[in-house]
Amino acid sequence: MLVDAHTHVVSSDLETYPLSPAGLGGSWYRQSPCSAEELLDEMDTAGVDRAVLVQPLGAYSFDNRYAAASASARPDRLAAACCVDPGGESPVRTLRDWLDRPGVAGVRFFALAEQRSWLSDPATFVLWEQAAAGGAHVIVTVYESQFDELALVLGRFGGVAVSLDHCGFCDVSRPEPLLELARFENLNLKVTTNIIDAATAAEGTARRFVGRLAGAFGAERLMWGSDYCQTHDRSYAELVRTGIAAFADLGGAQQDACLGGNARQLWFGG
Repeated sequence: MLVDAHTHVVSSDLETYPLSPAGLGGSWYRQSPCSAEELLDEMDTAGVDRAVLVQPLGAYSFDNRYAAASASARPDRLAAACCVDPGGESPVRTLRDWLDRPGVAGVRFFALAEQRSWLSDPATFVLWEQAAAGGAHVIVTVYESQFDELALVLGRFGGVAVSLDHCGFCDVSRPEPLLELARFENLNLKVTTNIIDAATAAEGTARRFVGRLAGAFGAERLMWGSDYCQTHDRSYAELVRTGIAAFADLGGAQQDACLGGNARQLWFGG
C-alpha cells in the first residue's frame, strides 16, 4: 500500500472556499491548484492508495474547511491535518472544534521563524495538551535552526506522536543536527520531495541520505510525502516514482513501511 503523507488541495469553488493567503510567499495555489477530486484521480493513476491532506496555510491560512470536508467525504482514502492560530482568539477551543470534525485526524503546528517561535512558549503548551486529549497526530513545521525548540516540546510531550515536516529543511550534507533528534522516540520524519531533491542534487541520489535517516531513526519512523500540489514542477506520477526510488535501498518490509505502512498506522489507524 502506498500512502502519501504530505499533500495539499485547493478547491476550484472560490465562492465556497475563498483563498485567504497567509503571506508566506509563492503563488503555487493559483498557478497549479489541485482539488481533492483531481488528487484522487492522480492517486488512482499513480497507484497511491491514501493521502494526508495537510492544511495549506499559504492558500487558506487557518480556514481548514476544504481539507476537512474533502477528508470527511472520502475517509477511506483521505485524512486531514488542520492548522490553528496560536495567537488567535480561543486557540484551544478552536483546535478542539476542528479535531471534533469528521476526517480531521491531526494538527499542523506551523512555527517557521528565523528566531525563536511560539512553539517553545509555555503559554502555548495547552495546544499540545488539547492535541493529546483529542488523540491527534501532530505535525511540526520548523527550520533546522529551531531544533532546540523542537527538542523542548518533544521531551515535554513524549506521549504525543509527532511528524517533522520536510525533515526540518535540514542541510542534507550535514544532517547530524537532525539525526540527534532520533533520541526522541515519539518523533517521525516526513521525507518529502524537496528534501529528496536536495539529497539527489548533493549526492546524485537520495538513497544514501535515506539510509542514514533509517539507520538513526529506524525505518518505522520515516514516511514519504510528495508535497503535491505545492510541488508541481513535474507530474504527480513522477513525484511518486521519485519517492519510491529514494527508498529503494531499504529492505522490502522497511520500504513498504516508509512508503505506506507507517503513515497508514499514524493517520488511518492501521
